[in-house]
Amino acid sequence: MSNAALYYTPTSCGAANFIAAHRAGILGSKLNAYQADMQTHKVLTGPKAGVDFYTINPKGNVPTIILGDGTLLNENGATLQWIADNAVTPVAPANGTPQRYVLQSKLSWIASELQGLVAGLFDPAATSEAREHLTAKYHQKLQFLNDVELADGRKYCVGNEFTVADSYLYIVLSWSPYIDLDLSKYPKADAYFKRIGELEFVKEAHAAMAAAKPQV
Repeated sequence: MSNAALYYTPTSCGAANFIAAHRAGILGSKLNAYQADMQTHKVLTGPKAGVDFYTINPKGNVPTIILGDGTLLNENGATLQWIADNAVTPVAPANGTPQRYVLQSKLSWIASELQGLVAGLFDPAATSEAREHLTAKYHQKLQFLNDVELADGRKYCVGNEFTVADSYLYIVLSWSPYIDLDLSKYPKADAYFKRIGELEFVKEAHAAMAAAKPQV
């Protein structure tokens, strides 16, 4: 069976999947990674470069993983778990353990409570009233992240090791400058974000994504 294919962009939540797959040691063996442009909805790299991305994923969003049998996986709760289940270097607690369910809880919270709010702030059609409401809600979530989730200054979301939840949370927090949000107001969240960004394999993944980006 052929390798699975990941489609991502270097700045979207799809990048969390690239980072996780890099850490998991499966890029180029179990998983090939290709970039797509979410403005033109064209595949940018790989054997399908130039193809309309909607023909690959009718929803038109990333991350998208196409398995060797053609099965389409979309949304981080599924794609990151697939990466974890196929990892050479572990990026999740073992299946069936309480910590694995904690991981799923974290992934769901990041998707619905954090990314869901930020997505609205990237909408150019959002009214000023809508933006004020979304910004206020996002600050509440960051306060919870700072004061509850990371209250003990923990290094990682789940347990004592890097997991796919960390790659996801790290990428969502990286969007703060684009929505004029000062993450330093939340010192534990800010320290967490900087700590994850300084991990050597995270820096390697960013460099690999930058190197793969077509020059236009």
